[in-house]
Amino acid sequence: MNSKLIKVNIDCIHDVLYYKKLNNGMEIFMLPNSNVSNVYATFTTKYGSAIDEFVPIGENKMIKVPSGVAHFLEHKVFEQEKRIPPFEFYSKSGTNCNAHTSLKNTTYEFIGPNNFQENLEYLLDFVQDPYLTDENVEKEKGIIEQEIKMYMDSPYWTMYDGIRNNSFEINPTKYPIGGTVESIYKINKGVLEKCYNTFYHPANMFLVITGNFDPEEAITIIEVNQQKKQYGKMRDLKVREYKEKDEVVKKDEIVIRNVDMPKLSFGIKINIKKIPIDNEYKLHMYISLLFNILFGVSSKFFEKMNNRKYLAMPLGIDKVVATNHLLVTLVCETNYPNKLVNEIKCELDNIKIDEEELNIYKKCMISDCIRSFDNIIDINDIIVSDVINYGKYINNTVDIIKKLNISEFNTVIKNIDFNNVSVYTVVPNNFQEKAG
Repeated sequence: MNSKLIKVNIDCIHDVLYYKKLNNGMEIFMLPNSNVSNVYATFTTKYGSAIDEFVPIGENKMIKVPSGVAHFLEHKVFEQEKRIPPFEFYSKSGTNCNAHTSLKNTTYEFIGPNNFQENLEYLLDFVQDPYLTDENVEKEKGIIEQEIKMYMDSPYWTMYDGIRNNSFEINPTKYPIGGTVESIYKINKGVLEKCYNTFYHPANMFLVITGNFDPEEAITIIEVNQQKKQYGKMRDLKVREYKEKDEVVKKDEIVIRNVDMPKLSFGIKINIKKIPIDNEYKLHMYISLLFNILFGVSSKFFEKMNNRKYLAMPLGIDKVVATNHLLVTLVCETNYPNKLVNEIKCELDNIKIDEEELNIYKKCMISDCIRSFDNIIDINDIIVSDVINYGKYINNTVDIIKKLNISEFNTVIKNIDFNNVSVYTVVPNNFQEKAG
């Protein structure tokens, strides 16, 4: 094994993750698994839709770009001048490729059992060499406009965008990831080049590989590939920090869509900096435990709501981190949205969790953590999420979970304002809630 590879011990599976930071600043995380046939590789830039004001590389003044640039750029990275298109390249070897943009990052990926070296080299090459022209940028606007309109027709996308917009005042987390039809027509080649050159520098990117591969072979492929490319030294990125207020912007909104059953999104906006827990990862663990205990598939709440016919499926639990705030959202379909909202508020007003119940859910969380290593996509996603949110892979998750205790748990509960809520409901035309 290459002596320069750092071996990071993983506490719950008695295995190691291989890590290296290249001379150009790119970080590599590799977790081999000989029990599977596929290899899953993700190449991520720490640039997502929530970054819209920054100082471009080579400049001194902060600029504001239109909403949706990160997603637009994701589309254009797939444009190649001399290479065959990525989808065509990967399909020849039975490999799937894709990409997605989130609030904090943009990730390009492939998964397949064959042609590992060629697939890895091509991933690095096409992401690091997009083809931008005034003509192909203009052409892409119509394609993205249709995509945005498709999302706008989706009640679930309407809910996810709506609850963020109503919860945040100025943080760009409030805006749709893909932007709006109006905002994308303000994007041009110059804007895309500034964003690409600033945020797609190797020092702002990282590669995660999981599955059946040899880490020594992989790091050799990557290093040879990167040595052929020239990048200047990256300076510290200057991105605007938003002083977001603690209160939600709008407490309640009802929109009418062509749906069969009402869809409910219940958001709690939490200032995590006001909770005296010394470790942000541990704090997120406590908050995840709290909402799983209260509203998860095994919760007494779900059993009660299911018996009353208020819920047929458990509440979905979604979390969005936005600098100092965490938005926890409960999502579901229900014919009784108003009654369910009252039941959720009642549950939050009367939280009673003892140490025994906490320990039961801790064991479940540990089991889920261990099982994630059997799935090369799940563990890759976890590594990407850790690096984006905490700046590194958290390799001692089980140890952290074991040390969670009822005293700190109650401190977390005590410091959350459960009345700081925004409710977003999508209902059919002429909807009237049933008696129940």
